[in-house]
Amino acid sequence: MKKAIYLLIFITPFIFQGCSSSKSLIKEVVKVPAKFEYTPPTKAPIGGTNMTIVLVKPMFVSENPEYLVDPFPEMAESMSNDFEELLSAKGFTIRGPFKTRDEMVYTEKVNSSFILEIQIDLNPESSVELIEHTKTSVALMLLASEPFVSTYSTKGSIAFGGNLILTALSPQYGEKIWKKSIALDRVVFPYVGTVEYQTSPILAGQLVCDNGVYNTVAREIEKFYAYALDVVWKQIDPEEMKIIEKQAKEADRKSN
Repeated sequence: MKKAIYLLIFITPFIFQGCSSSKSLIKEVVKVPAKFEYTPPTKAPIGGTNMTIVLVKPMFVSENPEYLVDPFPEMAESMSNDFEELLSAKGFTIRGPFKTRDEMVYTEKVNSSFILEIQIDLNPESSVELIEHTKTSVALMLLASEPFVSTYSTKGSIAFGGNLILTALSPQYGEKIWKKSIALDRVVFPYVGTVEYQTSPILAGQLVCDNGVYNTVAREIEKFYAYALDVVWKQIDPEEMKIIEKQAKEADRKSN
């Protein structure tokens, strides 16, 4: 958590440095906020498994600057709610979601089957082509021998994929019992920026400054989100969770 705060303090100037000097190439694009949705394909009776899972809110596993700006934080927040719905539809009773396991009180620990942590690793990457726009500057005509100023617009491709990492911990002492890394197919898509910058922007900066780039990424990550949770749905087996519950209780008994 401290690392994330330090990263935010360090990287924020680089994210926003282009915004103050950027201007739209076309009529300003309206930002359309990301809308993350997932509906489980079937629903078992809530509590039908007789297991109670403590859910910890999903977090990004690395410190990419893109994770600090929307739509990525929006995705993590929505995943917290949809994981709760997904697990309930599998027949589990859910406690939480908690920000960390330290927020749990003693009675929540002893009356739960195990803790489930979710880490998101999407590895966002971008390939950017800068398009130079050279214009005459009246001010520079008076002060310099080359009265031109250059700005840059962007286009290129963006990719993300990676893994969702599920980890089960014993409820009382947090002993690691089980870990599953769910591979997610990588997606690559083109984008065209709608604003000009005085310097080359990073992807996080474009997401903040350029509604056109944000909208493109938001639409793609909405589809990716639904796909990712569908993969998780197929991976969660209540019978396997019974084994994990037994191992978690045994680990806590030995640690007591």
